[in-house]
Amino acid sequence: MLEELEQPPGRRATWVEPTVDGVLAAPSSSLERSYATAGEVLSDVLDQFARNFLLNDLSVQESYKLLEVAKANVTFTLPRREPRRRDSTIEQVHQARVSIRRLRSTLRTFSELFEPEWSSPLATELSWYAAILGEVRDLDVLRDSIAKTLWLIEDDRIQTLVSSRLDRQEEVAHDRIAIEKSTKRYACLVDDIATIATTAQFAEELPGHALEALHHEVRRTWGRVKKLRRKARIDPSNEHLHRVRIELKRLQCACEVVGLVDTKQALKVARAATLAQTHLGVVHDEAVASAWLRALVVAEPRLKQPLRAIIRAHEEVRKDAKDGWLDELAKVERRWDRWGI
Repeated sequence: MLEELEQPPGRRATWVEPTVDGVLAAPSSSLERSYATAGEVLSDVLDQFARNFLLNDLSVQESYKLLEVAKANVTFTLPRREPRRRDSTIEQVHQARVSIRRLRSTLRTFSELFEPEWSSPLATELSWYAAILGEVRDLDVLRDSIAKTLWLIEDDRIQTLVSSRLDRQEEVAHDRIAIEKSTKRYACLVDDIATIATTAQFAEELPGHALEALHHEVRRTWGRVKKLRRKARIDPSNEHLHRVRIELKRLQCACEVVGLVDTKQALKVARAATLAQTHLGVVHDEAVASAWLRALVVAEPRLKQPLRAIIRAHEEVRKDAKDGWLDELAKVERRWDRWGI
């Protein structure tokens, strides 16, 4: 049963353990693209994100049961987004969070194509659980960032104190996930995600072909990127730059979806958006690291001197990354202009 669920039409193979990378299907044929509707494309996309969530947020046995009742076949397969279970707990959390974010992004970016009575309540629940997962993932990123500069603290006892603070925060965050996963609210959300591809409700009046509908929605996303870029250019605060980054992630996701039926320039825009938001990610992560260390100094004033060098190092990395963000956005704009939609 499961091998049929995980393989696209025409490529059936023996089911492998979800810890192993799967082989992606080739892009859909031009004939399939020519007759695709927006609903067909979006259903397949939602299905792939849902599968990845189920494989990483639930146990192997639980995810198998839900995959059996999920959508059986897909025509449009996103490159490099194959559903699979990751090896480590933190990577599973990361993948579950990514899948939730992409489900939310798809619902938001293509909001005019869905029935709001169906999509709005689901988006609210996705946001709720994304925040729960995000706490753990953000602490993991914070730990990686601080670990790179921890050697600047000469006192081993202070190094241990900083690490133990992070350990305690991560334990609390993991406990919170465990508590929320025992609730009825979580169980209902999982059921909604498992059936999202077959229960999605689309607007009654959709353009006949996917391109017409999807192009219109992705243009709105690009418009939001430009609006936020103008604000960040005037005031390049971490808040404004982070909002630009979030919208770039949505643009990346939207262009990957459109790239399933428009293979000319959509994926090039997606790649440029990926690089730009990754660049801005460094700015954000270093700002978070600096803020966390400063909060630690407020809680423990005796650490002000020992932590001075490490705080300065994070601020320098952030400053260097911040200098090039407009150049990265310019590259995205050039790709967009070449697309010409």
